[in-house]
Amino acid sequence: MCGIAGALGFDGSPVRPAAIRAMTDALTHRGPDEGAVRMLSVGDRHRPPVVGLGHRRLRVVDLTPAAAQPMTDGAERGWLSYNGELYNAPELRAELRGRGVAFRSRSDTEVVLQALLTWGTEALPRFNGMFALAFWDALRNRLLLARDRFGEKPLYYAHRRDRLLFASELGALPCHGGLSLSLDDEAVEIYLALGYVPAPWSIYREVRKLPHGAFLLAEPGGTVRIERYYRLEERLERGAPSDPAQAVRAALAAAVGRRLQADVPLGAFLSGGIDSTAIVTLMGPMVSPPLHTYSMAVPELGYFDESSRARATSRRLGTEHHQIDIDARRLQEEIPTVFDRLDEPFADSSALATSIVAREARRDLTVALSGDGGDEIFGGYRLLRALSAHRLLRRLPARPRKLLAGMLRLLPSRHGGGAAGLVQKARKLLDGLTPELAAQHAAWIAICDRSARTLLRPGAADHGLAEGVIEERYRRFAGSGGARTLAVEVDLPLADDMLVKVDRTSMRHALEVRAPFLDPDLVEMALSLPESAHVSALSGKRLLRHALHGLVPEAILRAPKRGFEVPVGHWMTGPLAGLYRDVTDSRALRGLPGADPATAARWFAEHGARRADHGRALWALFAFCWWFRGPRARHARAAQFLDDSSSEVTVFRRSEG
Repeated sequence: MCGIAGALGFDGSPVRPAAIRAMTDALTHRGPDEGAVRMLSVGDRHRPPVVGLGHRRLRVVDLTPAAAQPMTDGAERGWLSYNGELYNAPELRAELRGRGVAFRSRSDTEVVLQALLTWGTEALPRFNGMFALAFWDALRNRLLLARDRFGEKPLYYAHRRDRLLFASELGALPCHGGLSLSLDDEAVEIYLALGYVPAPWSIYREVRKLPHGAFLLAEPGGTVRIERYYRLEERLERGAPSDPAQAVRAALAAAVGRRLQADVPLGAFLSGGIDSTAIVTLMGPMVSPPLHTYSMAVPELGYFDESSRARATSRRLGTEHHQIDIDARRLQEEIPTVFDRLDEPFADSSALATSIVAREARRDLTVALSGDGGDEIFGGYRLLRALSAHRLLRRLPARPRKLLAGMLRLLPSRHGGGAAGLVQKARKLLDGLTPELAAQHAAWIAICDRSARTLLRPGAADHGLAEGVIEERYRRFAGSGGARTLAVEVDLPLADDMLVKVDRTSMRHALEVRAPFLDPDLVEMALSLPESAHVSALSGKRLLRHALHGLVPEAILRAPKRGFEVPVGHWMTGPLAGLYRDVTDSRALRGLPGADPATAARWFAEHGARRADHGRALWALFAFCWWFRGPRARHARAAQFLDDSSSEVTVFRRSEG
């Protein structure tokens, strides 16, 4: 896994090597093993360079210099800077060899390079993997940028009048210089609704994210166009297999096998839930022992803790298990580490724990398999059941519905997860009682309601942009059949929230994470089936549970879903109150263009008095203010509230006990 960066100058505008080097150096954490920059000219190589490609490498497959990047073929027909893993590289290598292509390395990078030289953009739908790439086509004098189908690897770009800039992370782009970093009001509005900024937006007006499953072509004359090469909605017309459960199990086993290609230590995250247990069980016969597995335990948050199941699975399979015990203080101490590496405001609190586990895993591993994507494609979250409840509640006459809503608003909100949030969930159900499925979906997942999204822009109208983003997805999948709501989940929160969290927190520690559940064959098969195949009124993952019968213990298959979410609602009025007030005080908010300190103070007071549960909204505001005020100041203020006696991370190893 790696980091890429670069620039293309328009109309002969030269690109400075020092600028490309600075952008590339900002990505060293993604590729600590080596780095290189290549400057290229159009036509006569003695002309000033108009193309700069930078690369930071994390050696995973073929550790020799033959796999170094930026990479070219023997005739220098093209140059590639690539971040990713191509899981079907062996098959494509064999096909290209049949066409007379000679290879100089064992790396998947060279397979990507030769495929692009052979098939151009038609190579992209052939790739089964996670990637972001920049390819300079010297024969056609054009730059190709592309991302994988589901958004596992990031790619930001800035299309300026004189040049195009790109990088794996937004924070590398300002290192080039000359970039305007004015806030995008639309992105701020969407962030306050969803807790993240989805593609194609970024938090800055001049920077955009390349959508997943898309490519960008740019020419030195200034022409830039973006196209989608992969449309999930067009892949959901396949017929159902005769035995869906058997087909799912076979596809998952094949996906795990494809993701075991590595010349470095490889292990897995093992939470104790269905997804990770299935992956580790399938890995067992395919890898040489010992297989290292990692889980976290948060005794303070017992309703999220699945560590006992993870330990039982480890004993059953004989893995070398590492249990990372985390307390609330340790999670709080992780705030600077995580927030200072996130280039945009990001309100997914589980990133704190993911970062800690990734750091510990990196002590032994370079690659880890994870269960990411299993909940989205098989219906593990409560969303579908909530939408079913919406349909039932809408059958009630208006008067009883209004009476029920009033009674719920009189009850105190309780902070936390599990059963403690039932009142808040019931309120969300009643607030979202509209006929439109997309609007119901938006109401259920919203962090802030529309009246509150002007917090950072008082006086500005709320345009319902987040609702529009969700509605656009529903329109796209309207005629595709299959599990439409799950497809929306894959296309939006999985790509722009979950996978962003995994990429930033793991690559911060130079750990590559691979997700077998995101194999295209498995995703397309699962989402081609109706939602009723996945979710009942009482439980999710019906098909997956059936598919894993006999492979995963029944106790795990029958256990309820226990996702992980940091109890930020409790923290805001407890151990984090001092830091929260300092980061979001009225002086800090006045530094934001047009922010409204009075509304923020009212939220905090209502939350503290338990008149309303504003926990997620307050955390979103906290994350935004932390990001806005800059890393140096963030570190200094955090130190005021966290003394030097940091709590240790305890690692439990199976052999010890």
